[in-house]
Amino acid sequence: MLKVLIVDDEYLVLEYIKMIIEKNFDDIKIIDTASTGREAIEKAIKTKPDIVFMDIHMPGINGIEAIRQIKATSSDIFFVIITAYEYFDYAKEALNLGVFEYLLKPINKSKLIEAINNLKTAIEKKRKNIMLEVELKERINNIVPFLEGQFISYKMFNIGTLNDVGFYENVFNMSLKHGYVMSISLEGEANITNEIALKEKYDKQNFYDLFKIKLKSIVPCLISNPLSDRIVAFIPTDEDDDFIRYKSVEIAKKLEEKIRGATNVKYRIGIGRNYSIENFNKSCNEAYIASSINNGQTIVFYEDITPNIHSKDVYPWNLETAFLNCIVTGDLNGAKEVFKSLYVWLSNAYIDDIYKIKTKLIELAFSLDKVIPYKVENLSILKQNFIITVLKEENINEIRKSFLQYLSEISYEIQNRKQEHVDDIISKVLEFVNKNYKEDISLQDAAQHVNISYHYLSKIFKNEIGKGFSDYLTELRIEKSMQLLVSKNMSIKEICQEIGYNDPNYYCKTFKKITGMTPTEYRASSRLRGDFVG
Repeated sequence: MLKVLIVDDEYLVLEYIKMIIEKNFDDIKIIDTASTGREAIEKAIKTKPDIVFMDIHMPGINGIEAIRQIKATSSDIFFVIITAYEYFDYAKEALNLGVFEYLLKPINKSKLIEAINNLKTAIEKKRKNIMLEVELKERINNIVPFLEGQFISYKMFNIGTLNDVGFYENVFNMSLKHGYVMSISLEGEANITNEIALKEKYDKQNFYDLFKIKLKSIVPCLISNPLSDRIVAFIPTDEDDDFIRYKSVEIAKKLEEKIRGATNVKYRIGIGRNYSIENFNKSCNEAYIASSINNGQTIVFYEDITPNIHSKDVYPWNLETAFLNCIVTGDLNGAKEVFKSLYVWLSNAYIDDIYKIKTKLIELAFSLDKVIPYKVENLSILKQNFIITVLKEENINEIRKSFLQYLSEISYEIQNRKQEHVDDIISKVLEFVNKNYKEDISLQDAAQHVNISYHYLSKIFKNEIGKGFSDYLTELRIEKSMQLLVSKNMSIKEICQEIGYNDPNYYCKTFKKITGMTPTEYRASSRLRGDFVG
């Protein structure tokens, strides 16, 4: 039901418009009338009509000024000017105000009805566009958090390429080429019942929602999906910002203030250093190490960690966790760096007891089994050789070298297994393409077929095949069409449709681009060579 306000200082005009509307439109309600500009403004603000019929010449405030005042409070109202005069200046000003229609007195019935029908169509279209916009915003709001989590996961696990960054920059409307990671480690109860575990899970989810809202209110950033023991946030920065340490700690302090009193979850905030995006992993590991430091501080910047190599305090589980995290993410260099710090602690803590160092390294080797992302066939043999070597060795430096060698061997095996995994994926994709090249298939379809992400498949396909998916599909179709041109007496149109194209002109252009001749010329040349068997 559309609401109409009629404004005119002539009673007969008001009644005439009312009568036409009431007799011809069941879905329009006249909510009020006014005879002056001031009255029109007051009633429009009060009743919020969809349509206003406005006379120009009225006592006091004229119609143009009244429209201007009403539009200042509500921009959704449609206006129709009614006047006995054709003044160009009024028409021009009405156009500037976005007036929908301009009717001359005496008002023609058919023109009034036509104007109202046009108004109904315009209002319906506007409302539909508003709903479409709302639905689009809702969809975007639903997908953006997923893409945020995807971006951070890809960078943590070295999936995708630097070219992918441009896609995410467009989605999030921010530069992602440099930045630092903020890692929030969540603490849980050591011994808990099922009931407490459920409550802890609920509290952590609430903490994640709270953290996300508060951090985004402080600084533009991307936030991962909640992990079991932490939340990872990436905060973009300028490359040459010399005050990142100060700014990042200030952001963490503001976050702590905003969260204080709103949650019972215990947490620590670790901050990694500022890097280019290709070193995301480095900042991520630094932030994780910093958040694992239990020194009584809620906020720890990585560079502020002061290692006490003479300390014989509790074993640094944070370093072991960071080491294993590097293995999970495929960051071998990062794992080696963290291990060096861990070994410094071991060699100083157990300087008089080399057996304890050997024991911890053997335990660490067994811990690796649980986090290696691929099944390594000869892992047990490598581990057995390492253990035998370590047990025989008495030199502390040689023990360290043995573990690093073991780490390199495992890394080599992981890379081989990863390559086998990639080969398996590519094999399945090629099989899928060869079976379905006649259909309207895309890289997205192939990715869904092998159950991996679009961007990851795009990267490994080009690396392994040497060309993009689209180029490969096009060349395959042209190759199949060449076989048909030689072996079948089919028309160009039939061959075009047979290989998955709908437009013969596009097919011919593509064929010539790849082969240097048209399909007709290729068929003719095959006949001259005696290849044609159709």
